[in-house]
Amino acid sequence: MSTGDDGIMIPTWLSTQQVSQIRALAGACEARDGYSMEARLDFGTLETRCEGSSSDVLWYENGQLVGFAGMYGYGDPSKVEASILVHPDFRRRGMGRIMARTVARECQKRGVRRLLLAVPQESREGAEFARATGTRHSHSEYTMDLDVTRVPSFETMPDPVELRPAGTEDVPVMAAIVASAFAQPVGEEEQALVRLMKDPTRTTYLAAQDGRPVGVIQSAVSDGRAFIIHFAVRPEMQGQGIGRQMLMAIVRGLQNSGSQWITIEVETENRNALSLYQRCGFVTVNATDYELLELPRIPTAPELLFDR
Repeated sequence: MSTGDDGIMIPTWLSTQQVSQIRALAGACEARDGYSMEARLDFGTLETRCEGSSSDVLWYENGQLVGFAGMYGYGDPSKVEASILVHPDFRRRGMGRIMARTVARECQKRGVRRLLLAVPQESREGAEFARATGTRHSHSEYTMDLDVTRVPSFETMPDPVELRPAGTEDVPVMAAIVASAFAQPVGEEEQALVRLMKDPTRTTYLAAQDGRPVGVIQSAVSDGRAFIIHFAVRPEMQGQGIGRQMLMAIVRGLQNSGSQWITIEVETENRNALSLYQRCGFVTVNATDYELLELPRIPTAPELLFDR
């Protein structure tokens, strides 16, 4: 923690003023770099940080926020994603490396084994920074946007899918669906769903066809922009139009509630999902590389972390 207004600090929660300062910093970076940081920063999550979360690193100079690192768990206690911003006027001073070091220490304290640095594909500086920290490439994702005024129409399916808000009693069946769709342990998915469903900005839906649970989908809304997340269909039910029905149902609901834009992220290698989103009107706006740090392998001495 810092004393006074300047220096690096890890707040136990984010105030409205601090979130506004992060938005201003993101705006300065976007103006300089030419790409949006909206989806990568997940302001819906930042606006609802709980007291005691200590999930963000802030750096002030002369009372101005010039550096930010956000940590995002998304339900998996062994993995954290991090986005790091440095004001264009304060780059090349080692601030990014110091904030990354701070994030790594915080993750290690919590038993996190994998730290994923989100690096915009357009950012040469970001790629150089990731290489300097000793990362290896994990995967890449497209960010896709849908203008709700340009939602396509589809014929009604003979066996329509119904979405309903899910409760904690639905967690076991939802975890089984997500685990089978993504080849993950059921126990880990149960823990992730329980954590994510506590987030007041998110709504989780269970999809059913003829009374049988067939899919899971979540949405979150922030400042008129909606995000679709945690989208899964039973593997044996894929390829039958169920995913499209689920997606369009939640799009219509978000449209009716006033969302102007809807964002979704998809791994670049997931061709089936990418094709589905394109058919439903989503357009690719940017791409992010996720660079992996295996934290247990990193020396914990402060002078050694990222010292390459």
